[in-house]
Amino acid sequence: MEYTAEIFDQLQWLYGRNGFNDHQIHGVLGFERPLDSEILKRAVVASIQAIPILGTRYIDGANPRWTSLDPVDYERAFVIALTQVEFEAFVVAKVDERIGPQIQVCALNADRHAVAFKLNHMICDAAGFKQYLELLARIYTGLATGANYQPPTIAGDRSPDAILDTFGWAVKLKSLFAQSQDSDWTGKQKFPLSDDGEARPYVVAHRLDRAKVGALKNYCRSKGATVNDALLTAMYRVLFRTLALKSGDTLQIPIMVDMRRYVSGNAQFESLTNLTSMVCTQLDYRPIESFGDTLARATAVMLDKKSDVFGLNGWVKLKLVFAALGNRTANRLLRSRLKQPFICMTNIGTLESERMYFSGARPNDVYLCGSIKYRPYFQLAVSTYNGETTLTVNQYCVGADRQRVVAFLDDVGAELPGDSGDR
Repeated sequence: MEYTAEIFDQLQWLYGRNGFNDHQIHGVLGFERPLDSEILKRAVVASIQAIPILGTRYIDGANPRWTSLDPVDYERAFVIALTQVEFEAFVVAKVDERIGPQIQVCALNADRHAVAFKLNHMICDAAGFKQYLELLARIYTGLATGANYQPPTIAGDRSPDAILDTFGWAVKLKSLFAQSQDSDWTGKQKFPLSDDGEARPYVVAHRLDRAKVGALKNYCRSKGATVNDALLTAMYRVLFRTLALKSGDTLQIPIMVDMRRYVSGNAQFESLTNLTSMVCTQLDYRPIESFGDTLARATAVMLDKKSDVFGLNGWVKLKLVFAALGNRTANRLLRSRLKQPFICMTNIGTLESERMYFSGARPNDVYLCGSIKYRPYFQLAVSTYNGETTLTVNQYCVGADRQRVVAFLDDVGAELPGDSGDR
């Protein structure tokens, strides 16, 4: 069977071809005791059977599409690592979309118990990735209860049209012209990464514990801000220093927007798909300014963005390009003209702990992160689980650059208000 490659499937493909990122979503779940490897393997295979788009390979060309694999190929989606080194190598390696399956899972059977996941970003965004993890937990629990358990099939519309069609042409035209700069990134600053040396992929994480996150929430509440506003503020303040900006210099940090916010009523996208847009934020550097004052400016920027149709501009542009030119020409045009931000931020959101029970076992350590960026591109990713927030940077770089990334994450964490009170 064949499935249409939607516009955002093709866009993620271009990200890889243009050297922006590995277009994969990564995640690791840690457990106090190991899951049953045989049941987990069967659960992974069953998840592919339940979500047919995962059991495919990608075919590029004038008619980009996904074509189904032989079901016997599903079993290669699951592997076991006997050492931490093997496990870490799995985490940063990419899924080959031309071979499939589009999901890969690795269980670590060593002194530490963990399961790593890689899902091709062409298939879905971070919200879809969380949806998959919750489904896998349910399948594992079902198979642990009864060997004949079969999950229901999840297949349906993967197109963004269901969201685009909720807006009339007047709203779309307003977005196209009045918000023309929302998705147009023009910044030139780059995070300091080496140009030479053989780059290898790293995932660098920094954990904010429950106490820190709780204090941060209280602080933001008192300021009329969100935690995401505060994280964006901290990133701006650290980058102002890291990039040695001068007073009055401007910095852009594009952020990702989940367009599911515009799904009408109680309708939900059950199928895995990409429904994320990008919106640019911008602040000027003011050397003598408290965190609270910078937060007030960042919050004002975000409130202004949210006051209108947040994130629609980029979607309308892409829809028009593909509708006017067709897949082949649109891809050719975008490959030569598509510009990606050197610095950006994404908040993956919260993975609900109550939905992550694997037959009674719940992860005690979780981080989710997006694609691994190729030099010179750089992204801060944020995810939350069980009251703790993890900041990650996924980067192809040399070892010395990794230390810069560690220092960057430490500085972002230190910027955030916590028990020390107002700043």
